[in-house]
Amino acid sequence: MFDDPSKKLTYFEYAAGVLICCWPIMRQAVAEEWADVDTADKRDWMAGAIVDYICSAKDVDPYDIEELILQILQDEFNVGSIEDDSPYILAQDLHRVWQATLEDNFEPIRDIHEHLGKPMVEKQEREENRNKKSSSSAVPELVEGEPSMQEDFPEPSEEESKAPTVDDDGFTVVQRKRR
Repeated sequence: MFDDPSKKLTYFEYAAGVLICCWPIMRQAVAEEWADVDTADKRDWMAGAIVDYICSAKDVDPYDIEELILQILQDEFNVGSIEDDSPYILAQDLHRVWQATLEDNFEPIRDIHEHLGKPMVEKQEREENRNKKSSSSAVPELVEGEPSMQEDFPEPSEEESKAPTVDDDGFTVVQRKRR
């Protein structure tokens, strides 16, 4: 995997997408929907824009990439400033992977896949399976000709109806004996 030089751009796009998706600031931006409801789409667009910039610019350096990252965060995600060095670290990682890719060295991409990409995909698959299980265990809709849920449960017995009734405030309601 990741050994065909003719697919170097595809490999780099994958690695850049994984790095951006796993970047803590971007994870928080998506979780809290900093860019409204389509934040995940904007994240994916951002990854594509950064890849396009890196691939088309000559002699791109990490500072240029960081500047683009900060500009996109400000314009698209409504982020005024970031107080840590994580945009520059992300830019360095992207630059390092791009330089290695240009030399047909796909080892950094393999590392990204093993340490970030695989776990991310496995987590998504687990969540999808969990969602499928929870949706399949939901109460099925009533179909004509099938008995309703009410028909499946017997009426409460006299013993159950004699149990004390508790109101919303936690007090036992005194009931008159029935004759």
